[in-house]
Amino acid sequence: IFFFRSMLGFTVLFILLSLVNSCQEINVKAKDGGVIVGRSFEFHVPLNSFLITEPAGTKHVAPALANCPGDPFTFSNRYKQITFTGIFRGKWINTADGINAAGLSASVLYFKDNAEYIDPAEITGVACNNAIPQTMVAAYILAMYETVEQVKNDLESGKFPAVWAGYDLGIVLPIHYNVIDKTGAGLVLEYVKGEGVKWYDNTVGVLTNSPPYSWHMNNLRNYPHFQRNDRGREGFKYSSQGDDYSYGPQWTGSGMLGLPGDYTSPSRFVKAATLLALAPKPATTNEAIVQIFHHMSAADIPYGVMMTAPLDLIAFNWWTLVKDLGRGCVYYRAYTDLSVKKLCLLDIPDVQSAVRMEGRFEDGFRNVAGELKDFNSIVPDTKTEL
Repeated sequence: IFFFRSMLGFTVLFILLSLVNSCQEINVKAKDGGVIVGRSFEFHVPLNSFLITEPAGTKHVAPALANCPGDPFTFSNRYKQITFTGIFRGKWINTADGINAAGLSASVLYFKDNAEYIDPAEITGVACNNAIPQTMVAAYILAMYETVEQVKNDLESGKFPAVWAGYDLGIVLPIHYNVIDKTGAGLVLEYVKGEGVKWYDNTVGVLTNSPPYSWHMNNLRNYPHFQRNDRGREGFKYSSQGDDYSYGPQWTGSGMLGLPGDYTSPSRFVKAATLLALAPKPATTNEAIVQIFHHMSAADIPYGVMMTAPLDLIAFNWWTLVKDLGRGCVYYRAYTDLSVKKLCLLDIPDVQSAVRMEGRFEDGFRNVAGELKDFNSIVPDTKTEL
């Protein structure tokens, strides 16, 4: 039995190390100033996902370090917040995503084969008083900051904590971070193997997974040709035996011909950046929320189409999250329960609380039988509103 459990544990860790998770985050700013952030969460292993609320003053304690005597480093929330996390193998994992009452969003996305953090044995002396594992970075940002500019200032001045390699789940999770504030400013933060800490202004409004953000931005140079309008509507023309022929297309959408559509991180980055660039700017915050949900549907991964060896674990879209930074609200849907749930910071309690994100199949649909009216009583309305 011990051998079986040991091998099972080793296999799970091997799988975690080999994962190529397919998370994606995008953001858009409406004409009325509202900033909306959308994020998908995909994972290959069983994870019970929860929405967590935390009041201001909630204390976070970093794990103890071997070369740091005394109490571990701690920090407390300056702002109340809504975060998203889960339980894996009976243990809570750290914050994967969230917003705070200042209008700041922080997200964690997988960063396979490119992440490298400080060896925890190298954290000594005064560094012990300002050091966190990589899995607590999002929680720290949400606890301590109001704006992207504040985060950048602390990174530039060296006040931001040293980030060491934490062994949550038994491995060093390779992750990078996306930070957006309610002005629409964005920051990508990466700890890159052989290069150290890097940060970039996220001007395109997209982040996926590996390679590093700078590689993805350079890769966009290869895709300048997409457009809203069709190409080649005149069709394929040629001449033969003195006669002219023309075969016009029988479809639309040729302006997007060649747009990457697979689930690799580079393809998802290009597709998301292209759709964001071509979509009309929403007039209102509500329109932006609807638009972001539709953008995120373009990245949805159905159950069963992606598998990871050696146990053929299936990756799929566990949940989709949309964050309204100006009004402090989150909207989300899970995989089985397709209804959109909403929670705003104004409505959260003054104690830490949680709700499971997944629901029942039957909760995802609304029966409209009671809303049916006599056909002849309906007056046609030519106006359509979002």
